Parts: sequence; structure tokens; C-alpha cells
Amino acid sequence: MKYLTILFCFLGIAILNSCDGFLDRQPLDQLSQNTFFKNKQDIEQGLIPTYLRYRSQVIGGMGAGNGSSMDLEALSDNAYSSSGFQSLQNIAQGGMTASTGGAVTTMWNDAWQGVAYCNFFLDNLEREEVKKLLSEADYKQIKGEALFNRCYFYFLLIQQYGNIPLVVNAVTAEMPYMNLPRDPVSKIVSQLLSDIDLAIEGLPLKVYTTGHAVKGSAILLKTRILIYDKQYAEAATTAYSLIGDAKNPHKLSDDYAGIFFGNQINNPEIMFSVWYSSPDDMHQFDQYTGSRMSCYPLFDLVKAYEEKSPGVKDPRLGMTIFMVGDPWEMYNGTSTKTFQYTTWNTETGKQDKILDPTIYTYSTKQFPPRDGSPRTSEGNIPVSSLAWKKGVNKSLVQARDKISAQHRVLMRYADLLLLYAEAMFESGQGNDPRALKALNDVRGRKGVEMPPKTGLTREIIRNERRVELAYEGIRYYDIKRWDIAKDVIPLKIPNPMLSKGIVCKWDGNLWPIPQNVMNIMLPAGWENNAPY
Repeated sequence: MKYLTILFCFLGIAILNSCDGFLDRQPLDQLSQNTFFKNKQDIEQGLIPTYLRYRSQVIGGMGAGNGSSMDLEALSDNAYSSSGFQSLQNIAQGGMTASTGGAVTTMWNDAWQGVAYCNFFLDNLEREEVKKLLSEADYKQIKGEALFNRCYFYFLLIQQYGNIPLVVNAVTAEMPYMNLPRDPVSKIVSQLLSDIDLAIEGLPLKVYTTGHAVKGSAILLKTRILIYDKQYAEAATTAYSLIGDAKNPHKLSDDYAGIFFGNQINNPEIMFSVWYSSPDDMHQFDQYTGSRMSCYPLFDLVKAYEEKSPGVKDPRLGMTIFMVGDPWEMYNGTSTKTFQYTTWNTETGKQDKILDPTIYTYSTKQFPPRDGSPRTSEGNIPVSSLAWKKGVNKSLVQARDKISAQHRVLMRYADLLLLYAEAMFESGQGNDPRALKALNDVRGRKGVEMPPKTGLTREIIRNERRVELAYEGIRYYDIKRWDIAKDVIPLKIPNPMLSKGIVCKWDGNLWPIPQNVMNIMLPAGWENNAPY
């Protein structure tokens, strides 16, 4: 039954007792159609599970176990993980196999479960008795959201595993699923582009405010798919359909740090994120990232930040990484005063003050180097003397339990602008002033105000993406699609203080399909991705 559970989720069979017991222990495909989707509210509730798997530890989860989805950065040349979280350390060091587990298995299972929820919902949405419950506009929007979500999960799958089955309907156990072939990526990309066009048509053009995908979300996803497929001219056209739209509701935020903590409500730069809210739906990102520090940035990333003026680094460095000497909140023992922290309530759009029942006292000290200093946090200061600051509420790094509620940003407008600049350059339009403006707009945002570039090169564009999007889980996919991971990963130095540090290796741009799935799919003649 365990193998069937794994397989059903990956093929799109909607069996809820295999997927965290969400909503009910009864298989969705056994629910009576007479008791499902009886009104618009039922349909909207049925849409919710299509968003569920964004909370996966390797997709968009925050502070789960001993890390967050942002720690996927450790698989790039920006960072390293010293913990066993999702086997990121093992993957980074090379020698990955179909039995490695961790992220290799979690991504496969969770992304396929996301596809499963979307397929089941879309099948039911197409029933005539369901469609008549919605206006045409509501039908297109709700369908657009489900299609966006399915495209997002499928896009993750092809980036990690390459050729996979193309399944666009809910599968039943009676179907000959073990004979499904691995369809080529080109076929899947064609389907995704068709689906995402329908999503763009149906989704509203507005600021992202509710946790539900909007038109901008779909346009950015389509741009990502096109640029991954090296359809650069088409990617540029798609990106500019929003960038150049006089009604474009998205813009760069004046508060770079606030995008990730403190200024997320109705932020016009955020185009899609995984929502959390206080007090019932919180996480431990601040504790695990700001205290345990098991995922930490590398000096090579620090060097990528240019100088704003002689001796003055790009301000984004100080908003992304804790450096030696930075102010640092540290736990000093007990006190008679109860610590009080403030967080956002996403339903009211206002701040809630919540009392922490544990008694703490905090003082501001300097972030110390790794020089034999005594233990100063839940975990030791990482060997690189660097720690992630982006998104971290410093006042909560020593607190306990689930006390954080910032959202996990998966898409934002700066990414679209930089993708547009890249697509223009790669399609031979790098001299177009609009392309240069897009990159300089990102560099010139208020509070950053880096000197503008006078021209575009591939190196300039790629470095700008590296520093602007650091610790957002994007660099890993960038170095894969640029096909430079094989060159930069072996140069990673996780421990610069040891003469013989840890060696990182690159096993290839594709992950192996988990072995338990390969065993089941023997009748279909599947062969795993080389060299696994």
C-alpha cells in the first residue's frame, strides 16, 4: 500500500489518506458527486487544496523540521547546509542516487500531489452542473488559479527530473498507470504554455493581496517557462506585456528588506507567496534561520555585491547577510519581564500584539566571528562567520515554538524585470533601452540606489540576479538553466577556515527519480536519469 500511495499521488490519483489526511480520510474519487460542489462556496473551498503543496519543505514551506524551503539555496554556489535537513548536505557533496531520499523524494512526492489536487479539482469544475453555478468571469478566474498551480508544480518536476508522464486528468486505480511513458519535456512545456495562457486570460489584473494567484503571477510563471525553454524572444514579449502595461499594478518596493519581513501586506512587488497568519498558522523560520544557522551564505556570494561608492558595499548585502559586527539580538537568560512581540494578521491587515508565555530578556550585541567564541545561540555561529538576515525577525531568533508569520515569497516583480532584461539580451535585443532600464530600475530602487549600468552583458545580468534574489531559492534553478552549475559548484568552499574543507560536487542538472517509483514503473520500461 505504501508504494501505491506514492504512485497514486505522483500520477494524480486524488487519494486523501495518502496526502496528509487533508479534509477527509475518504478518497476524493469516492465522494458522491451529489454532495460535492453544490454551490459557489463549495467550489471555492474545493480550490484550496490546489494550493496545499506550496507548503512543502522544498517548495515553499517556512521553518519546518530544521530548515525552510529557502535553504534550497545550499544547493547553489551561494550557500551551504551543515544539517541533515532534506539531505541538502549530502546532495551538495555529490554522489546522489535514486535512494538518496530527502529533497529528491520530497520534491517528487509533493509536486505530484500538487498536480493530483489540481487534476481532481479541474475535472470536477468542468462538469456542466458545476459550471452553471458560476458566472463566466468567476469560472475563468477559478479555473485560471487551478491551472496556474498545476503549471507551477509541473514546472518544478521537469526542472528537477526531466521527462515525466503528462497527466492532465485525475487518474483512477483501475487505469493502466504502470504503463505510462515518460513524456518528453518539450511536450510538457507545450501543455504548460497552453494552460498558462488560459490562466492569464482568466486571472484578475490587480495587486496580489489574498494569497490567490493573479494575472501577474501567471505572466511571471510563463516568462520563467519560456526562458527555461530558451524561447527568449517570446519570454521578452510575455514579460513586457505586463511591464509595459499602463495598468500594471506591480512595482518595486521602496523597502527591500520589508518584502520578506515587516512590509508584506499589500506589497505591490510581491506577485505570489505562501501565506501564514497569526495566531493559528505560524512557523519557526526566525528560530531555525536566525538561531540555528545550519544554512549559511558563502564568501563568494559576498564578493558578488559591488561597491556603491569607494569602501561602501551594495546596501542589499547588509539586508541579506549578517556580517561580523552587525547588531545581533541574543538571549541572555531569564528576567522578570515578559517579552512581547508584534506580528501581522493577514485577515485584518493589521498588527496583532501577542504575549510570549516564555520569559526572556534580550540585548543587542555584535554578530561574532567563528573564532572560538563561546556558544552564543541555539546553534554555533557558522564557520563562514556569515548568517542569513533576509526575512529574519531578529527579536525572535531565540524564542521558541511557532511564533513567526511572515510569508514565503515565491515570485516578485524584480525577478520579472531581470528576466525581461535577460530575455532581451539573449534574443539579440540587449541594446534596446527598455532592457537596460529594467535592470537599472532594480538597481536603483529607493534604499538601494546602486549606480546605473551603461550597457548590458551576460555577466552583468547574471550577477544582478544573484545579489538581488539571494536566499530566495532561485539561484539554484538559474545556474542549472545557464548550464554553469558543473563549473561553479566544484569551486564552492563551505569552510574557508580549514585548509582541507568539504568538497562539493555536481551530479548533473537532473535528479534521479526515486527508486521506489522506478521499481513500480518497470512495466513501462522507465530508465532513470543518467548517471543514476
